[in-house]
Amino acid sequence: DGPYGNLSFNYYRYGSLVLVGGGIGITPIISVLKNIYECDKKQLANKRMCIRNVHLIWIMPHASEADLFLDLLMCYRSLAARNPALPHLNIMIHVTRDDPAAENDKISILFSRPDFFSVMEKCIGDKHEESTSILVYACGPGKMVNQLWDASMKRNKKDL
Repeated sequence: DGPYGNLSFNYYRYGSLVLVGGGIGITPIISVLKNIYECDKKQLANKRMCIRNVHLIWIMPHASEADLFLDLLMCYRSLAARNPALPHLNIMIHVTRDDPAAENDKISILFSRPDFFSVMEKCIGDKHEESTSILVYACGPGKMVNQLWDASMKRNKKDL
């Protein structure tokens, strides 16, 4: 069953976003990215966007699954690089079951599970100096979400 409802948080008010999708859990994240990167200048001004950095971590068992949205993600990254009003987009793709020989020529793929403690350290290190908050959102398997929660809460207790 599901999904039900909508994303009921205002992600525009955060300085940095950490978006983690496990497998098909990338789907609601694609909607967030579309809303951020597919708007004209007038819409961008109206949204009062505080976002400076978006960190996307997509975890999948097989590299071939990246083909579902890879062209779209590369387009968003290119838009962000050309338009300083858009937040920087950092994309990390982790493949958990394929052999590293399944390389993709469009983006670097990591053949491992993400170390969420290191991911959080990187995101905090990349945080814009004016940013006071980071939104962490995950959609995917429960174990993945719990590991990200643990890493986020550990960092939250230290600095944020």
